[in-house]
Amino acid sequence: MRSDKSTKNIRERRCLGALATFAASICLISLAVVSAFCQTDKAQSVLIPGQVADVTCASDSTQSYAIYLPTAYTPTKRWPIIYFFDPGGHGRRPLDLYKDLAETYGFVFAASNNSRNFSGDESKSVNAIWQDTHIRLALDDHRTYSSGFSGGARVAGAMALSCPTCQMAGVIAHGAGYPNSKARSDNLLYFFAVGDRDFNWPEVMTARREREERGAPYRVRVFSGTHQWAPHDVMEDAVQWLVLKAMQAGTLAPDAAFIDRKFQQAQTEADDAEKRNDAIAEFNAYRSLVSDFAGLRDVSRPASKLTALKESAAWKTALKSEREQIAEQLSMEKSISPKLRDYLGGAVPDMNALRIDILQAMGGLKDQATHSKNDAKRLIASRAFDGILVEGIESGQQEFEARQFETAELCFQLMSEATADPWPVLLLAETHAANGNKKLAIKDLHEAVRRGLKDADVIESDGKLESLKTDPEFQKLIAELRSK
Repeated sequence: MRSDKSTKNIRERRCLGALATFAASICLISLAVVSAFCQTDKAQSVLIPGQVADVTCASDSTQSYAIYLPTAYTPTKRWPIIYFFDPGGHGRRPLDLYKDLAETYGFVFAASNNSRNFSGDESKSVNAIWQDTHIRLALDDHRTYSSGFSGGARVAGAMALSCPTCQMAGVIAHGAGYPNSKARSDNLLYFFAVGDRDFNWPEVMTARREREERGAPYRVRVFSGTHQWAPHDVMEDAVQWLVLKAMQAGTLAPDAAFIDRKFQQAQTEADDAEKRNDAIAEFNAYRSLVSDFAGLRDVSRPASKLTALKESAAWKTALKSEREQIAEQLSMEKSISPKLRDYLGGAVPDMNALRIDILQAMGGLKDQATHSKNDAKRLIASRAFDGILVEGIESGQQEFEARQFETAELCFQLMSEATADPWPVLLLAETHAANGNKKLAIKDLHEAVRRGLKDADVIESDGKLESLKTDPEFQKLIAELRSK
């Protein structure tokens, strides 16, 4: 179901539940308190513009982050910054994907190496990276943003929404909505990027509606893809939007040529959407023309078009269809999710019968996702299948963190039977290694490779497989992968 390219992101998945505990714990200590302590380390850590580097936080040596400074960086001026959070704690991943955007648009990019799904110490990571970058660098307090993918998007949102000291200007959320389901009261810039086959598509669409209803700033880009960091062009659109909104707010000097290009781009998007009879895309484009360019360009014509569109039958039909898609996906997931919980709880008379029932239901979703003649039905089934798959695996990850290895194994084994993806098999290997069964763990790794996991670094850098690394069979496997 996933491509070879997606296996490189094998550890990236969404974070379950609200981050209320994390949000409540964000309380940054005064920079003045740590300033004197960090001056020595600041002198020792020389950051070279134009290169990705890893930095250990001076105030907490257990925390580190990857950083990219644009080649033009100089401490004599203040620079905007985007903080990134990857769900697997791979700080270099978003920087490797997007560092040329930092270069083009003059941003500092910094990404935590410690914040990850189920780590339980996200606030510690947020505090450490915030403090350290503000000590080392000359940053623009009016242009500070956060970004993340999946569970990392929730961390990014919690950082911006729950840290009054930070005074964040906005969030770029990839593959997720808000950090929790509570009502919003923020006026943050919020850019949502989500794949059309992403199981979190419903929550992003719901967040879009919520922000529209109360007039909060936002932009949404739906791209062709699954649950992933957004493609480069989508991330560039996000960065450009932040630049445009800074010009609109007066925190960045207006660039007439840049504004004209973005205005024409939005107009072209509106025209193309109208030709395709895509009312939602047309609405998004005209809404951008009105809300993002007010005060920068004459938006009277787009405003008239937007008003007319809101009253049109096409718009109402499109919203109704969107609501139906959301409801249908949730209904599909709810038909399987309770069975999955019962199976993992173990308190059922016939575990094997329930296992078969779950696998058949998931197989039915997969069949619809592959063979339905209706495009919307395929997307809905694909999202629902992935939603159940991730629910099962995340349940296993939670059990693993609680050292309930037998239940974790049950989760990962079931999900490995539901999909040919290497991800659950890799997690099985981690579980068997943690439980002392090296033989089974090595067998799992061979199966993960057979299923398409070809990146030796993913395996070799996995700290949960540390006990296997002296095993000759493990070393042989890594050598074979590197030789290909």
